[in-house]
Amino acid sequence: MPDISDDGDWGLLLGISAAEFSVHRFSADSAGLHRARLFARNVLEEWGLSCCAENAVIVVGELIANAARHALEPESRDGDAATAWLGLVRRQQAVICAVADPSPCAPEPQWPGDLSESGRGLRIVEAVSSSWGCTPPQRSGKMVWARVLAAPDL
Repeated sequence: MPDISDDGDWGLLLGISAAEFSVHRFSADSAGLHRARLFARNVLEEWGLSCCAENAVIVVGELIANAARHALEPESRDGDAATAWLGLVRRQQAVICAVADPSPCAPEPQWPGDLSESGRGLRIVEAVSSSWGCTPPQRSGKMVWARVLAAPDL
């Protein structure tokens, strides 16, 4: 996985032009998660992909919530909050939603009980996206991604 810790130049590192790639750094607090979802919706509308915005925002919401819960530490005493990155890539009639976080642990879908209040995030991602996966985790972290189709007939 390329080192994207602070520069945010995912597009250059991955060979993607700026017109089809957008990135947003977020923290685990509720305001940071809200801004990340809003960022995703705004980018999709700019790209003319409003048709898949609802599904993509659902996917983004689950991926960033997982990163916040399992990979980001709470704000430290000096006021610094750990952050992760949300990247959106436009590919023909789809958008790839990717979250890079500092955890070296791969995500594992859960099978929560009927009355459980959590544990369904990756199952939701699986249901709403056409595919999803994770880069091989390294000490520096991993990237979890999902592909959301822009048209239901593709």
